Amino acid sequence: MTDVGIGHGKVFCLGFPKTGTTSLEVALQRLGYKVCRGASSNNHSNFLMALQVHGDTNEIARVIAHFDAFADMPWGGTNLYLWLSQRYPDARFLHTSRDPAKWYRSILNQLEKAGGGSDASLDMVHASGGYGSTMIVRRVWGIEDIVAQKEEALRFYQDLNAAILSHFARNDNFLSLDLTQSPSWEALCAFLGRPVPNQPFPHENPGYAVAASSGKAAG
Repeated sequence: MTDVGIGHGKVFCLGFPKTGTTSLEVALQRLGYKVCRGASSNNHSNFLMALQVHGDTNEIARVIAHFDAFADMPWGGTNLYLWLSQRYPDARFLHTSRDPAKWYRSILNQLEKAGGGSDASLDMVHASGGYGSTMIVRRVWGIEDIVAQKEEALRFYQDLNAAILSHFARNDNFLSLDLTQSPSWEALCAFLGRPVPNQPFPHENPGYAVAASSGKAAG
């Protein structure tokens, strides 16, 4: 198996959506990576999320071959990390996280945005094109109503993050970051072995600046 075949040069972000993944994608692009960007409305994301739900890792591997770095679902928010760490042992694994209450509020904000108002229903996300993300929330997270099942959603978030940290304990190819707290290039670049760019770390969501007071989304 070649170096590429075991993940050399690949970077997988295992963080849930709304934990700074959009800013991380932009940061990785600026560092020269070809990023498989996540968005609930694009075809490849919906395709990948459906593949993860149905366990088709062979087809996921075919998509992985076309990119260097990966973020958002299904890389984060699922148990795909278990297969990734075995299939690509030489890859780098980034884990983004944030305060659970602020993460939940950001998820609600995202659902309400999809519904065009105060409706935070999964059906509205599905209607707006988020077919894959709603399938993961329903089938992987076990959530049908994100408002009524707040405690279940928070429990899943915390339990999966704890499982990821435990799985990668003492693994030198793993780094966990809270990009909502003073994000900077230094830790990321040291981990990836890349020079620090002479520009500010990307803040792709204005929620960073007010996260401490309002809990707004940090994508």
